[in-house]
Amino acid sequence: MNELISKLMKLKPPQKAGVTGIALAVICGLYYQFFYADISDGVAAAEAARTRLTEERVGYERRKTEYLAYRNELVQLQEEQRELLRVLPKRDEIASFLGSIQEQVELSGLEMVDFAVDNEIPEDLYVKIPVRMEVRGGFHAVTKFFKSVSELRRIVTVEDLALVPERDQREGAENTAPRLKARFIAATYRYADPVEKTGGGGT
Repeated sequence: MNELISKLMKLKPPQKAGVTGIALAVICGLYYQFFYADISDGVAAAEAARTRLTEERVGYERRKTEYLAYRNELVQLQEEQRELLRVLPKRDEIASFLGSIQEQVELSGLEMVDFAVDNEIPEDLYVKIPVRMEVRGGFHAVTKFFKSVSELRRIVTVEDLALVPERDQREGAENTAPRLKARFIAATYRYADPVEKTGGGGT
């Protein structure tokens, strides 16, 4: 080692500069090979991992947003379906519904003259059920009946209403106000089963 240093000391300045340059180049090469290259590869791997994780996070946030939107849409559709079934009863609920109509006639103080369910009329999303009715009673009883029907949970529309004054022929009723005979169609509606639309069920 001392002999090598002695030889280097005897070299001329240009030769010393050349040897020093070669030594630095060797040192830099060794540093790059054993240290910098590993560090650079580690940095590149870390950058690649960060890019991948960023893309995964963006994808997760997008899927999360889509999921929440789909879930809110599903909840809204379920609520709309519940509301639809609330106002449009299914087939097996129609009998009790018609019973409630007859009950309102009695509660209003009317006399039922005629009550008949016509053939169902299928529409796009529902089935219309016309109920031909004829009742007799005072004006206030008739209006009370229509008000009670409008407050039912189910949809009911009154069509073809005809009011005919009718003198009460009962004994002792000469001085009372004339009664009315009301003829009309109380149309109610029920949910249209998809099976019916495809011809898989009858009315």
